[in-house]
Amino acid sequence: MKDQIALITGASSGIGKVTAFELARQQYTLILISQNEGRGTQIIQEIHKTLPDAEAEFMPCDLADLRAVRQVAATIRQKYLYLDVFINNAGILPGQREITPDGFERSWATNHLGPFLLTNLLLDLVQQAPAGRIINVSSDVHRFGKIEFDPAIHDNKYSALAAYCNSKLANILFTYELARRLESTAITVNTLHPGAIASNFGQTSSGFLKFLFRLGRPFMSTPEKGASTVIYLATSPDVAHKSGLYFENKKAVKSSKLSYNQSWAQRLYQESWVQVKF
Repeated sequence: MKDQIALITGASSGIGKVTAFELARQQYTLILISQNEGRGTQIIQEIHKTLPDAEAEFMPCDLADLRAVRQVAATIRQKYLYLDVFINNAGILPGQREITPDGFERSWATNHLGPFLLTNLLLDLVQQAPAGRIINVSSDVHRFGKIEFDPAIHDNKYSALAAYCNSKLANILFTYELARRLESTAITVNTLHPGAIASNFGQTSSGFLKFLFRLGRPFMSTPEKGASTVIYLATSPDVAHKSGLYFENKKAVKSSKLSYNQSWAQRLYQESWVQVKF
């Protein structure tokens, strides 16, 4: 697989880290992206210590910073001619409401707009691969989400959990719309629920949410379990020609009714373009 190239966001811990190690074992060349430069550098060292012949590099990027997303995309375009696997794994459950320098709520920017922009900026590199795969890590809490096309109306009713659920619904709507747009190509686009994972996820939340994560941690799955479906979608020949699907435990399952609304997906795609000034 030395000629296979995989990009993974949120690769410095949890599901992303496990996925990176497994794809390195399968001899993929890795591009690992994370906001945490210290942990990102450490994972590269760990990979090379465990697998001396592995080809992997780390690129720091805060996906909530659209300027940084453009910069990292430009760097990737200078170094690579194609991408076989593109995994949008990075995600946060926010604490207090925070607005990014671009003017967006942080979880919306990190979980949806950043991945949306990065994917579109590098889409032609995925098209240059013989059979590119795009994988968007969502969550089953998308079933509680809704899309606020004018979120400013609800600024005084902010809920970190609701914001997260909304962004996870956006992940699925984006997946389905992109899959439709790429139907005539060799690219597959799928999404998944990894399960409730005992990782660093949730550490950015605050108050009662953070307490709940700590309380529920002993009952959560391991990052290895959570990564299994990501790795399956990235590598298995069983899904080589399957696209526009939502997976859980390596099986295609139904997502929420709203997630199949094509007019909402098309509008989200268009609004997202406007928001990132594509």
